[in-house]
Amino acid sequence: MSFNTAAPPETMEYRSQSQHDSTANSNTQVDENEKPVFFFDIDNCLYPKSLDIHRMMAELIDQYFQNHLSLSQEDANELHYRYYREYGLAIEGLVRHHKVNALEYNSKVDDALPLEDVIKPNPELRKLIEDIDTSKCRLWLFTNAYITHGKRVVKLLQIDDLFEGITFCDYGSDKFYCKPHVEMYDKAMAEAGIKSNEKCYFVGECSQHLISL
Repeated sequence: MSFNTAAPPETMEYRSQSQHDSTANSNTQVDENEKPVFFFDIDNCLYPKSLDIHRMMAELIDQYFQNHLSLSQEDANELHYRYYREYGLAIEGLVRHHKVNALEYNSKVDDALPLEDVIKPNPELRKLIEDIDTSKCRLWLFTNAYITHGKRVVKLLQIDDLFEGITFCDYGSDKFYCKPHVEMYDKAMAEAGIKSNEKCYFVGECSQHLISL
């Protein structure tokens, strides 16, 4: 799999964005001929909510709050969801207020999920995506998770080769953004190399993160 992404080379195969960058620098006006981009969310979108991965993840997040902040289960759960409501991700609240290492958190939460036991290849999903006419549009992954989780999910579904690139929440950065912050949508558009938000479409499950690109 070769994704166009802002991830460092050691985390995934890296393909240069120089073509997009040079286009953006040479022409600031919207290209009427540029293809629309469909941004696909990953969790609870490319696999069914019934797999209950959200619950498994929530339990690991609560455990992390309990262990690292010395909270009761009830207080951990309350603070977890307060940060989720306020920031879009619990980890953003942990980084802002408790100086937690986001990559260490990721190893204990997202990367600790037993996805191999839950997510199986989905031929129907693959056929559905393959039937999209990519001569008329482009397909891009867009997740609030870190790159390791996003890659793992689409690989298990066996659809990783059907998308041109991925925008993810970069836990390795000193300052990172996630949906629904507008900076995250700006990041997705920049990385996908599209200028007009009128040609951006978001395919996702969670209405909290549905805003106009």
